[in-house]
Amino acid sequence: MISKYQQITEWIWDRLASGELSVGDKLESENQISTKFGISRQTVRRALSVLIQQGILESRQGSGTFVSDHPILPRKRKTDLSKTITVISTYIDGYIFLKILQTMAETLEEYGYNVKIEFTNNRREEEKRILESLLKEEEHGPLIVEPVMSGLPNLNLRYYRQLQAEGVPILFFHTYYPDVDIPHVSINDVEAGRKATEYLISKGHRKIGGIFKLDDGQGIRRYQGYLEAMENAMLEADERKVCWIDSTEREELLEENSRIWKRLKDCTACVCYNDQVASSITESAGALGIHIPEELSIVSIDNSEIARLNSVPLTSVEHPKGALGKKVAEHMLKMIEDPEFGATYEYPVFVEERDSVIGIK
Repeated sequence: MISKYQQITEWIWDRLASGELSVGDKLESENQISTKFGISRQTVRRALSVLIQQGILESRQGSGTFVSDHPILPRKRKTDLSKTITVISTYIDGYIFLKILQTMAETLEEYGYNVKIEFTNNRREEEKRILESLLKEEEHGPLIVEPVMSGLPNLNLRYYRQLQAEGVPILFFHTYYPDVDIPHVSINDVEAGRKATEYLISKGHRKIGGIFKLDDGQGIRRYQGYLEAMENAMLEADERKVCWIDSTEREELLEENSRIWKRLKDCTACVCYNDQVASSITESAGALGIHIPEELSIVSIDNSEIARLNSVPLTSVEHPKGALGKKVAEHMLKMIEDPEFGATYEYPVFVEERDSVIGIK
């Protein structure tokens, strides 16, 4: 038995497929649809808003709801989903991704699903290639995705909307694209940036710099948390002490570090985007004769094996890793059973203390 929400979307899809509704046609009002199906206007409004987000319908203020002239319309209705779930990840390195993917795949396979894993290497063109390939498949399956450079505009969002339009459940993990209505499972990145900064403040630090990734949504949200913590403590968040890097520059921190150290020159502490960045900064500091934590305290994010094995073990904000992978799988299974399920979940965070922070008076 389909839900009340699905009754509305199925009814609209059937009318589109039969040609009863065409581009530019006006739909019945929310009141009329509510009366026809004997359901609440709130349920009708939600069904219509999802189709609007997918680009199938559009709302015109004061006029009503119309079939959109959006170019992405379904080739045909998809009623049955493949038992193969495609997982698209940026990387499979041993940082945190491997554990996430392992537990995700194990959980899905326990419930009888096959898992196909694709990798983008954090490149938009690879994401595009994979999504175009999925759209060409005759039978679609559910889709779990780690977005590519989610802090930047991305034209690939049209492919996600088309897959949604064909009835494919999609769930983002680790981060998300803010411009498309797709649920996500991640840590609370704003809270992560805030907790890392608050920890340094609690240790007496006032001149706190930061290194954040510009092209990932996590970096922007962690920076937001940094700003909130500084403002709450009535401290100046000096932009001259904040350094923005991109995914490529993260790999070059040991080679091109003069810009970063110029920014951190007068800081007693620094919030690092993640453990990989913090490890590179630690190594760079050693080469320059800068002592961690005596001359610069560091808090990073992810609490990976890198944090534990760093030359100066890193104080780091916890990332759930395997638990997150399992949660992603469980929420996808619920989405398959119930398209109305609210699958978004953000893990709360805490700080794991190690040796990279010193208290000051």
